[in-house]
Amino acid sequence: MAGGASLLAFCAALAVLDVERSNPDANIGDFGDAMWWAVTTMTTVGYGDRYPVTGVGRLVAFALMVGGIALLGTVTATLASWLVETVAAEKEQAEDLQVMVRRLEDKIDRLAAEENPDPSPRRRRDG
Repeated sequence: MAGGASLLAFCAALAVLDVERSNPDANIGDFGDAMWWAVTTMTTVGYGDRYPVTGVGRLVAFALMVGGIALLGTVTATLASWLVETVAAEKEQAEDLQVMVRRLEDKIDRLAAEENPDPSPRRRRDG
């Protein structure tokens, strides 16, 4: 994920720098500005201090926004999936333990029945 995010930011920074640096109204003039813009745009922070002014630059920005949101969504979905799997595994383990406890209780009941075959309870006499 980190590699994909880095590659996406790097490529978008290069693309927007290539288009913007020849425009006199552009505020993205060097690679540092372009990288800063790419990272803030991709993370949806978007400070607004750097932004593309050309049509192609804005198209690159659009692609970067969609890619950044998709990447963030993938990370979120992966984390959610991991949490659901972990909870399901814990629940399954708890159910397995309950089955084992029931089996042990059944064995104890059978052993107690073999040891004392008379099912009638003994009554204590008072007096």
